[in-house]
Amino acid sequence: MLKPGGKVGIFDGDYASLTFATDDPAEGKAADEAIISAIVTNPRVMRQMPHLLREAGLQLIAAFPYVLAEPGRADFWDSSIKSLVRLLPKAGAMTDSQAADWAAAMFRRSDEGTFFGACNYYGYIAAKP
Repeated sequence: MLKPGGKVGIFDGDYASLTFATDDPAEGKAADEAIISAIVTNPRVMRQMPHLLREAGLQLIAAFPYVLAEPGRADFWDSSIKSLVRLLPKAGAMTDSQAADWAAAMFRRSDEGTFFGACNYYGYIAAKP
C-alpha cells in the first residue's frame, strides 16, 4: 500500500519476552505463559518482522529496541495487572481466583519494593524502494 519511497512505522511488543517475578519461579513461568497465551496470537511476531518486511517488498531502514523493565514498584505495569485480572479468566487462561491471587501477589511485591516486570518492545521503520 506504500508508494515508492513511502515509509511505514511499526511498534509493538515481543510478548514472548513478557515476564513477571513471583515467589515460586515455576508458578511464575506458568503465569507468564498463561498471560502470553491470553493476550496475543503470535508473541514472537516482532522477531519475525525484518523477514516479514522483506517478504512484503519493503526495506528495513531503522530499528529501535526497547526493554521495559520495572524492578521495585509496579508503576508502569499497574494498569496492565488490573486489566489482566479481568481478562485472564475471560480468555480461559486462569480461573477468577488464580487471576486475583496472581494480581494480589504482584501488588504485594510492588508495595514491598520487590516487584519485577519486563517486556521487550521494538520499533521498525521500513520503506518501499
